[in-house]
Amino acid sequence: MIKSSAAVLAAFAAATLFAAAPTVTLTGKAQSCYPGRPIRLVGVSGVDVAAFGVSRVPSLMAYLKAFDSTGAASAVTTGAMMMRLDTLSTMADSVARSSKALARTVSDSLGNFKLRIPVTDSVLIYGLWDDEDDTFPQVYMTMSGRTSRSFVLDMAHGGCSP
Repeated sequence: MIKSSAAVLAAFAAATLFAAAPTVTLTGKAQSCYPGRPIRLVGVSGVDVAAFGVSRVPSLMAYLKAFDSTGAASAVTTGAMMMRLDTLSTMADSVARSSKALARTVSDSLGNFKLRIPVTDSVLIYGLWDDEDDTFPQVYMTMSGRTSRSFVLDMAHGGCSP
């Protein structure tokens, strides 16, 4: 009887260990603005949001870094630059859709969303939405995945400042 009780306790302890894996909650808001004075901030609904472990998606990170460096390379937008940006954007979206995410969700009618992920060193948050007026309808940011936090996904790409 003592041996079987010990086995049951060991099995329970092992199951509890896996069930209690540490997680963090990332609470966000997909937000844009209406231009004018004063600028009005608004939530963006229907944004597909995914969280990835940065070290698990090196090709996605490479596309995003290339996109940023290409876009910042010149104040003059040429046809060749737009073609390169479009290609990088399409490739990033494809990799993001096909990669295994830590969590995925869609923003609600006010732009709010919540991701519950296992504790990890660094997290890539990637948002994608349908907006025919936006040439590159995605946004991303990296952050620590060690503690729960709240953040804003800037869907206006920095365009909300006066």
